[in-house]
Amino acid sequence: MNRLLRFLPLLVALAVLTAAFPMVLRHITLRSDISDFLPEARSREAAFLLHELRQGAATRLLIAGIEGGPTADLARVSRAMAATLGDSGQFAIVANGAPRIDDVEVALLFAHRYALSPVASPDAFTETALREAFEALLDGLRSSAEPLLRRFGFADPTGAFIGLLRSWSGETRVATEQGVWMAEGPRALILAQTRAAGLDTEAQRGAADAIRAAFAAADPPPGVRLLLSGPGVFASEAAAAVRADVKLVSTLSFLLVASFLFWRYRSPMMLAVVAVPLALGTLAGLVAVDWVFGHVHGAALGFGMTMLGVCDDYPILLVTNRAPNEALRDTARRIWPTLRLAVAAAVAGLMPMLASGFPGLAQLGLFAAAGLAGAALSTRFLLPLLLPPEGLPVRALPERAAHVLLRLPELRIPVLAALALVAVALAFAGGPRLARDIADLSPVPEAVRALDGVLRHQAGAPDVRVVLSVTAADAEAALRASESAAAVLLRSGTIAGLDHPARYLPSAETQRARVSFLPDAATLAAQVDAARAGLPFRATAFTPFVDGMAEARRLPPLTIADLAEAPLLTARLSPLLRQEADGWRAILLPEGIRDIAALRAAAATISGLLLVDVKAETGVLLDQGIATALRWGAVGGVLVLLLLGAGRGLAGGLRIALVLAGALLLTFATLHAIGEEITIFHLTAALLLAGVGLDYALFIARTGQEDTEDAARALGAVITCMVTTLLTFGLLALCRTPVLHATGLTVCIGVASAFLLACTLAPRPASP
Repeated sequence: MNRLLRFLPLLVALAVLTAAFPMVLRHITLRSDISDFLPEARSREAAFLLHELRQGAATRLLIAGIEGGPTADLARVSRAMAATLGDSGQFAIVANGAPRIDDVEVALLFAHRYALSPVASPDAFTETALREAFEALLDGLRSSAEPLLRRFGFADPTGAFIGLLRSWSGETRVATEQGVWMAEGPRALILAQTRAAGLDTEAQRGAADAIRAAFAAADPPPGVRLLLSGPGVFASEAAAAVRADVKLVSTLSFLLVASFLFWRYRSPMMLAVVAVPLALGTLAGLVAVDWVFGHVHGAALGFGMTMLGVCDDYPILLVTNRAPNEALRDTARRIWPTLRLAVAAAVAGLMPMLASGFPGLAQLGLFAAAGLAGAALSTRFLLPLLLPPEGLPVRALPERAAHVLLRLPELRIPVLAALALVAVALAFAGGPRLARDIADLSPVPEAVRALDGVLRHQAGAPDVRVVLSVTAADAEAALRASESAAAVLLRSGTIAGLDHPARYLPSAETQRARVSFLPDAATLAAQVDAARAGLPFRATAFTPFVDGMAEARRLPPLTIADLAEAPLLTARLSPLLRQEADGWRAILLPEGIRDIAALRAAAATISGLLLVDVKAETGVLLDQGIATALRWGAVGGVLVLLLLGAGRGLAGGLRIALVLAGALLLTFATLHAIGEEITIFHLTAALLLAGVGLDYALFIARTGQEDTEDAARALGAVITCMVTTLLTFGLLALCRTPVLHATGLTVCIGVASAFLLACTLAPRPASP
């Protein structure tokens, strides 16, 4: 009980900090929008691609598959789900093979059917063509399509309106059964495009949940299951994967670190000692970022918490470096110059992130810098007040291990020669391999991505590898430009098909041309009478057809301004035609690309047409992000070198810089040797590695000013820090989530390298 009372101030402080977290979080805005981490566009192609990544139609598409039962049951569930989703208001488009269109839009589109449909040509209204249409109508009236044909067939025997709706139901190549799309399996398919932006992860997750709820409400028979893919699903699956990894790692690392610290310090109170600077550092980071940016990004919080893993070292170094009979306050005062320099250098290495031009990276740097400073100050000034003067007992470093480590400086020359050889070998190998596939950065499990590929292939959803666009001053000009570009590209033979806005809303010029092909009322009436001869139709059966043709000739072209009452047409058109700050943009999506080089050549002949190869452009963006990180990392390295030179002198600063450079060299050489491709995650982990390695190098360098016993104690403190780091980040290296795996692997390799190099390059300890 007396022992517990001695640590009462520490426990009270920890309780206060624990209570402060929910209070702070209530006043802080957390966001998960990834746009803060997208690089600045340096070309027209990059600017377009970044806009599509943020707001493009592809980011809003969800694909549902229903399987595990007879076709009739799957079709029933599909129809019920489509009806529920269409009425929910969350989706701009819900398509399952049967267009859903209200009477108001039917009337509008039916009146303009000849202007909108490509069937309006002189050949469509000859006596022979009309005779074939009437005979097909007669056959249809004897089939299951009789209700639909009685409604539209006599006013539109050429099928312009029905054909128009079918073309708008999607370019899927899946057969229609029971009135819905049905792929092999059988598997019913539904395409749903959300109204919310693709980067609105909460709305996308809500849309995915709405689809699952609609499936459950459709009362599926036993065995029938739902497959779902798309950004909303990716968001939830990625979050689930990260949560699973973090839960496993945090649980195991807590148990391992707690067991080790308990063995090393013979007291569970060491966990509380470590927790106080960590909690204060986290709170400092949260408050600083929210104050400067007005919100805290989830990634900044995650990386900041990881970076604050360095903070664990500070209380360990304080407690372990206490000499016999030395008060903890005196220890804090003695190690403060070294600790202060370590923190200042680490913060200097992070500060260039604030000027990188990436709001997300600036948040990462500010969070970590404020957190490190807060943790260091609490270690220096607060912990000595909260702990008993004698601190905590520490197991001595085994004598044999201490002597081995203290003799490593004798190997300095061979180690430096080995580092030079590694550098030469890595240079001859072309340097570390850089990741150029953005999919490698995705935390989405491979199985989920594979399912997405299968569903997209079955549904005929476009594999948007290449996107073309053209801009114009107004919507009409953009439609004309898309028509002209589509004609050239299709004639080139480089693609099998092309989706573009004029497929849904032709330009006014094209609409007028189509209407001009329509025969006048007298000519059409004569052709109808001749074609009807011998068929069992009344003389007045096709009067609506003749009258409707006359009305179509009088109507002005349909324009963007007329689409307020046409939600289906608007939904089809909006992803492909949009108004921007400086005009209108038309999007063209090629299908079945036969020769990308030939397509580029054909596109180059069209004035103002922009072609974006998505995979190649994302590779450029990734290279740009990595180059930016390396450039600012170099600036940070120079700042750290200057600070070390000022604090330790030229020789001491160069020695410590060599430890950090050698650790980074060995880390990236090892990553290259085991086949790892370097991503932005490895580079941000290198910042953490540099911060940890800096602590090791600075505190081990102090052994040159101490006798063997003090040097062994300093080594014991650093070894304790290293083991706790390895126990945490070693588990991260086993995770499947790319950011966690890259961070863990990089830090583990680097920490071991930094420790051994720090021991090897340290000054020899003074004789007792």
